[in-house]
Amino acid sequence: MSLSQTCLHDNHVRLGAKMVDFAGWHMPIQYTSIVSEHNAVRERVGIFDVSHMGQIFISGKDASSFLSYVTTWDVNKLSEGDCRYCHILNNDGQIIDDTIVYTFSNQDYMLVPNASMISKVFDWLNLNSSNFEVNIYNKSEEFFCLAVQGPESLRLLRQYFNLSITPFKLIKSDNLIISGTGYTGEKGYEIMGPISESQNIWESFLEMGAIPIGLGARDTLRLEKGYLLSGTDFNGSQTTLESGYSWVIDWNHDFIGKERLLVQKDGEYKSLSGILLEERGVLRPGLEVYFEGEKISALTSGSLSPILKRGIGLSYLDLPIGTTVNVSIRNKQLKGRVIQTPFL
Repeated sequence: MSLSQTCLHDNHVRLGAKMVDFAGWHMPIQYTSIVSEHNAVRERVGIFDVSHMGQIFISGKDASSFLSYVTTWDVNKLSEGDCRYCHILNNDGQIIDDTIVYTFSNQDYMLVPNASMISKVFDWLNLNSSNFEVNIYNKSEEFFCLAVQGPESLRLLRQYFNLSITPFKLIKSDNLIISGTGYTGEKGYEIMGPISESQNIWESFLEMGAIPIGLGARDTLRLEKGYLLSGTDFNGSQTTLESGYSWVIDWNHDFIGKERLLVQKDGEYKSLSGILLEERGVLRPGLEVYFEGEKISALTSGSLSPILKRGIGLSYLDLPIGTTVNVSIRNKQLKGRVIQTPFL
């Protein structure tokens, strides 16, 4: 089966990027090295092609009530220009996907689901829309998405667009949607619009000094900040509470999965925790975690932090912060410590 390609695919190939299969897309994992690209974003500015992400538009008289029902946040509280990170849950309170709600008006919104979840989220929205007067359109194939991230990102944004945006706000500029959002923990912005405009914006930002960044550095950047990766840190069987993201829940409204979360809230459960390796080694997803000689879990995410120069990982644990654990790497038990994320 052939892989999907973003509208900028050929640009990545020309730049010599190492291309890989990511969620069915042929995407750049790195152009030079993951560490150098990671540091470019932390210290200067990088640009990511994330056009594999989805764009689902919801409009209509009941749009805000509908989105409040199908997400963990009360969207009625959002104002025009607001962006809000939240979760979409199934009836058991388990995460279908995490997403950002973009508010154009109280009757006009956009969701950005993860690439592998676009169809599932679109179907789930339609399945639960029968009691609401809404229109739901999947326009993912019509849009590009670029993320400009790093300390110098505002300079480039002003240089190209002559505007600035505060975190988690959006501006509509002609055909473009520009938001103060990102997945790196740095100052940054995301630019979405018709595919026909992608080439010029990509090339212009490179000319202004943005460094092209692959998915490898995108992963280490988000992991240092403890951000969730869809399909890895949650795969359809974990709840929002277990993911450690209870702050995305507005308990003062009714939403799909709320009853199950209320029951879980008063009980005991494992939650996603950070592990900082205290010995030399690189953590990888799937490595087994031990406590007092017993296997208790496995890493959902793991890497070497280019900034901390230590192994970091995430795992579902029922242990207090500061607890010593061991991670098995090539049949060797390396010492680690449970810490509160973010790592950086």
